[in-house]
Amino acid sequence: MNKSMKRVLLIILTIMAAVPPLLSQQQSGKELLARQAKRYVTLFGLDAQQGAKFEAMYYAYNKKMHEIHTEYKKEHITNGASLSEEEIEKRILDNFAQSKAILAVRENYYKQFRTLLSPSQINTILEDEKARRAQMSKNARQAQTK
Repeated sequence: MNKSMKRVLLIILTIMAAVPPLLSQQQSGKELLARQAKRYVTLFGLDAQQGAKFEAMYYAYNKKMHEIHTEYKKEHITNGASLSEEEIEKRILDNFAQSKAILAVRENYYKQFRTLLSPSQINTILEDEKARRAQMSKNARQAQTK
């Protein structure tokens, strides 16, 4: 085997080794969401029909929120570069747009969740979401300092 073939084989093996952890991370996110939805169904005492309806709403809500966060997150990657005044202004305006989009999704899904849940049950979901965001921010800050 010549050097170039060895190099290609090494690259292929490296890629193959990297793919399963990426897939398991993606799957674990979906599994976490499924466990969380089932936990709420049990916590709120929903029957099978209500539970299925709630889970579908909960997945759709989380998908929309993920889309919003992903859309605005990729706009803010700077890799440590300093920003111009225009870039800073764009970031501020994007933050406003993201906040509006999040608010619209929350209001829409509040109305949908309200067909099954009481305000205090919905508040439980929102408080849990707030705690998860705080934990993720904390983890991200810790990762940046390492």
